[in-house]
Amino acid sequence: MFISSLIFGMMNWSLALISITIFVFIFIIYIKIIHEDRSNDPSTLLILNTCFSAFLTSLTVIIMISSNFFHEFLLIDINICYICGLLYDIFECSIYYSFCLRAFYRLVRVFYFNKRILLSYNLYKYLVLTQWLLTISFILPAYFFKWYIHLPTENYCLIPYTNIFGSVYLIIFLYSIPLLTIILIYILITHHIRSPTIIRIQERRRKLRDLTVIKRIIICVLMLVTLRFPTIMFIIVGLINGDLFF
Repeated sequence: MFISSLIFGMMNWSLALISITIFVFIFIIYIKIIHEDRSNDPSTLLILNTCFSAFLTSLTVIIMISSNFFHEFLLIDINICYICGLLYDIFECSIYYSFCLRAFYRLVRVFYFNKRILLSYNLYKYLVLTQWLLTISFILPAYFFKWYIHLPTENYCLIPYTNIFGSVYLIIFLYSIPLLTIILIYILITHHIRSPTIIRIQERRRKLRDLTVIKRIIICVLMLVTLRFPTIMFIIVGLINGDLFF
């Protein structure tokens, strides 16, 4: 069991380090983009928001797993350990809700393409800030309810899977709500662009946009599922071995 946990930990640490490297390159590219006309494109801002959330999540993962491998520094002060676990969930939650914001932007582009104010760069700067505040407000109660604990088999703190209420809370607010929201938005978009009220001149554009929407649905769903796949595997392995670990 210890060897399995060590292997999974090393894999997570390595993948997180690779992710951080990739995100750093993305940020460098974005710095170059801000000197171009696309710097005021909301889609660029929203993509950067998702990358920033993923970057912070990967950085937190490295810190937590490093506490296992090198020194139990997160356990020096248990409150710091709890806060680190809280930040991990907040950053991860922000990834999912950043996808929701991107889906909302696509919804506006289809339904309200002639409303400039709804497609303005400044509006989405405030929406990004709102998304972060909403994410924090969703996850912060878990800290005050003292759901975060020092995991017995690890040197960091998280909400244990044995905490049924806490786990269900995270599943609902962290995963289910954003995933269902994205699915609903793209169903609305697909239904709209298939509407017979669209004039014939736009038929070719409709087909291309329909194909683009389908691709975005697949990409978003696959990314969301992929982000949770390692944890799902850990739970399955933990149940098989009679022990749950992160």
